[in-house]
Amino acid sequence: MYILLLKCFYYWIIIQYFVQITTSSNDDDNPKPCVPSSCGEIRNISYPFRLNTDPKRCGHPKYELSCENNTTSLYLNSHKYLVQVINYHNYTIRLTDASIQNDSCSFPNHSLSGSDFGNFGSTYSIKRYDRYFSLHGITWPITFISCPYPVNKNDKHSFNESNSRHKYIKFGPLNGSSMMDLCRIDLIVMTSLNLTYNNEGFVLSDLSQVHRCLIYGFELSWFIVLCRDHCLDCV
Repeated sequence: MYILLLKCFYYWIIIQYFVQITTSSNDDDNPKPCVPSSCGEIRNISYPFRLNTDPKRCGHPKYELSCENNTTSLYLNSHKYLVQVINYHNYTIRLTDASIQNDSCSFPNHSLSGSDFGNFGSTYSIKRYDRYFSLHGITWPITFISCPYPVNKNDKHSFNESNSRHKYIKFGPLNGSSMMDLCRIDLIVMTSLNLTYNNEGFVLSDLSQVHRCLIYGFELSWFIVLCRDHCLDCV
């Protein structure tokens, strides 16, 4: 109990520090607070975020957003993602791949997975703290797998065959039994849309359901910026 109280007090100090820096300038020569920005549907863009047209004293340089054609976007690994929501209550941002259209045929052409955010010093995390300061996953992978032969696995959804290869989709983390001999991973994407879960894992019914996951997008936590160099277990 004593350790839990200390941890709660520690994170209360961090949050108080966050409140202070959101209402003050990063420039000692100009103590006036930065006015929140907006772009399209995304309003109240404030610390740690800033638009690339905002003064450099505003926001954090690692959390710079772009406003293109009245749409807020963010670049990860040089790829463009559209900002759907910035939540300042639970410190998350929800993104969708810019290549996803409102049809059932568009899919990302590049991979993005939790391993891109697992290194110390990462700007974002696929986990966030709950009110008890326990880490929980907020984003899950969808893996596109192809094999030279049919695979009878209940946790995979078969969607088509091409070039004599059988293609499957696996929702959720991969383990050793998920990959069969001579199979390969073609694409990994992420989503935060909850699916039905049973004893076999998450249930995928058809490709349209997969596409709904992609349209909804995925959440990333930016609580890390509040930790700065003061803690090691924020990811």
